[in-house]
Amino acid sequence: MAQRAGTEPPCADGLDVQRRGLKVCAAVVDGAGHHENVVRYAAIAPAVMTHLGMALGGLAGLITAGQMAHAYEVPPHASAVYVCMEPGWPTAVHWLGDCRAYAWDGTTLVQVTTDATMGQWLRRNGGVPVEIAAAHDNWSRLGLARACAATCRQIEVPEDIPLVLLLSDGISDQVDQVDQVDRQTMVTLCARHETDPQALADALTAAAKEDVLGYRDDATIIAMRWGAAPPDRSACRSIP
Repeated sequence: MAQRAGTEPPCADGLDVQRRGLKVCAAVVDGAGHHENVVRYAAIAPAVMTHLGMALGGLAGLITAGQMAHAYEVPPHASAVYVCMEPGWPTAVHWLGDCRAYAWDGTTLVQVTTDATMGQWLRRNGGVPVEIAAAHDNWSRLGLARACAATCRQIEVPEDIPLVLLLSDGISDQVDQVDQVDRQTMVTLCARHETDPQALADALTAAAKEDVLGYRDDATIIAMRWGAAPPDRSACRSIP
């Protein structure tokens, strides 16, 4: 796990990992804005997803965490991605909004989630020029407050793919967006650190580089790999 705060504190990303035997559930949440309610919600929602996910599955985790948003007078807007790995089963991925999951098979990196943004909706349905769709990629159409069976997306990654990444858009926008055709930066780092999930998480977070305005967004990642060394059980590593 690794996290680097953006230019506007406090960090409004959250993450959690829950283990039971060889079964591992992980979640990343990206809150919109930095209001104190958004920050609080993003901090507690991932643990709800991983604990309920461990017992009842990822859909139950996302829906329950989504209902928690209505405990606030104005429900915070947040995106989320949840992954569960267990021996003998495909890796389950559930998501809502523009948090992402990627799968690495040793040679190829594939984005297995589809952003629930207006930009992506326009690409699929709008028939508009590419540049107009791209201008709407920062408009998230769905958030956890609207999580239900109809709005949450899910996919399975074959169990023989050993490495899955969960990340907030602070990493995907700043690392993948630049070279999304071949994802060369992410591919290079996955190839270099594929046997060391912590080193990979640190490297990808550090690759979310500073621009003229500073670090544009909070950046958070969880790297999950079969057969990796025993995890560092600290909360996460913070990249200065």
